[in-house]
Amino acid sequence: MKKTTIQDLADYANVSIGTVDRVIHKRGKVSAVKQKKVEEAIKNLNFNPNLLARTLALGQQFNICSLLPRASNPNSYWSLPKRGIEEAIVDYRDFGIACHSIEYNLFDESSFVESADALLAMNPNGVILAPLFEKESLLFIKKLDAKKIPYIFIDAIIPNQNNLSYIGPDLNGSGHVAGKLMSSILNSSDDILILNFVKGLENSHINIIEKGFREFFHSLKETGKGKINTITVPSIEEVDITRELTKYYIKNPGTKGVFVTNSRAHIIAKYHTMHELSIKVVGFDMLQENIREMKNGNIDFLISQRPISQGTMAVKALFEYFVHKKSLVKIQHLPLDIIIKENIDYYIKFQEPVVVDQPNTMKNPD
Repeated sequence: MKKTTIQDLADYANVSIGTVDRVIHKRGKVSAVKQKKVEEAIKNLNFNPNLLARTLALGQQFNICSLLPRASNPNSYWSLPKRGIEEAIVDYRDFGIACHSIEYNLFDESSFVESADALLAMNPNGVILAPLFEKESLLFIKKLDAKKIPYIFIDAIIPNQNNLSYIGPDLNGSGHVAGKLMSSILNSSDDILILNFVKGLENSHINIIEKGFREFFHSLKETGKGKINTITVPSIEEVDITRELTKYYIKNPGTKGVFVTNSRAHIIAKYHTMHELSIKVVGFDMLQENIREMKNGNIDFLISQRPISQGTMAVKALFEYFVHKKSLVKIQHLPLDIIIKENIDYYIKFQEPVVVDQPNTMKNPD
């Protein structure tokens, strides 16, 4: 018979393995409700705590490195996967899992190369990677493969690689979802702008999202005269954004909707408010600034990609791989939550928590 593991207890009780560990060893604070759930799991699954050391291979250290974009402020998108990783490490550190965070500049390919080289010099047991610069990531992946260092992709995926798993959204599917949402609030004759804030679109996963968006509109049986245009702004500086958007809207006054392909929908929403433009906006993720603009009526739909869960699930997956020697599911797509003004408070309360509100500034958003 299969021996019960601490992970089995955690799954049965619907708590973290860190909580199970605290109950078993009677250390740390655990709520009465969780204490009872764990005790019931131990009883119902006939768990023998004496098997714990053998089951978890205690005493062996597994050093993980994460390579993610640098968050521009504590409330930006890339602070959230990192937060998920840090929270998961707290639960798993008693079982030999440690993590070192290495970051790169999202608008500078050379910084990715430098950070990747620094990571390799640390010779980690495993890597959590957001491969947002595809060409540079491919070179890095070859080096990981050569050193036989396992790695997991989050947020973006490069197909046909030896990654243990990909944990994140279906990129093409998220573009389809955004297209359907946009079509529900516009007429078929309305012009749409796809707005990318990225350095090197052809070298980025964002082009997959844009492709999905366009595919949805091409699939419609009834096609109007509306155009879908794209502009890419390789900057998050206010002066650059204002200049590019102003030039575009002067030439395209019939634009009725904007799809922002990442978490920066609040930037365009603020621009519309400043210039008194009535234009629909669809974007990604429940950042505080996006939440604020949605509540003010300036963003119509947000698609949540669960960035915190991406981080926690990546750590858990490596734990399962290292300690329990489990084979991982190659693709783990996370659900895409559709956020509107009417349900946003529910998601704030019951889904992934958002960080403390930050001052409302337009500079250095993420």
